[in-house]
Amino acid sequence: MTLEHAILGFLDRGPMTGYDLKTRCFDEAVGHLWTADQAQVYRTLERLAKQGLVRSRLVPQRGKPDRRVFTITAKGHTELESWLRRSPALPPLRDPLLVQLSLSADLRDDEVLTLLRQSRKGYQERLDALRCALTARTPSKEAPQTRSEALSDMTLAAATSQARTAIDWIDDCVERVGHGLPPADPLTTEGVA
Repeated sequence: MTLEHAILGFLDRGPMTGYDLKTRCFDEAVGHLWTADQAQVYRTLERLAKQGLVRSRLVPQRGKPDRRVFTITAKGHTELESWLRRSPALPPLRDPLLVQLSLSADLRDDEVLTLLRQSRKGYQERLDALRCALTARTPSKEAPQTRSEALSDMTLAAATSQARTAIDWIDDCVERVGHGLPPADPLTTEGVA
């Protein structure tokens, strides 16, 4: 997923400021899937405007600076629809814990266990937050889900599944390290100056 396409998708729902995109969209709506800081959002909006995919207008405010409101253009909508129909490439795996673990041969077992347990705590907090979000969105019989809500729930379910899987894997690693890892390879410390 590209930040550009995410922004186009949000603007396809209606005009927004960069601040709206950051808070209402990236922080609240898809924070469990994708993050973006304020600077990234504004830089991306500038690029999209230069490509003719979005346009902006200033909206005066009383006693405050003018707001710049962005809307998607017809060209932007066409690009968004094209992207939505393409099969996504498998995202690259970028997991800091896996890199740390793979480079931890010189750590003692108790230090590896601390690293794993701290990571597990973070995943558990994420899982708890996702479960709360799913529970809060459970549809009632009086108000059936919309299509957008159903699709959003699928993404929450995927993020929940990923967090559970990570916790299960960490628990397996903790058990394995708890039984004792082989001693450090002497070759890993010889070249260290």
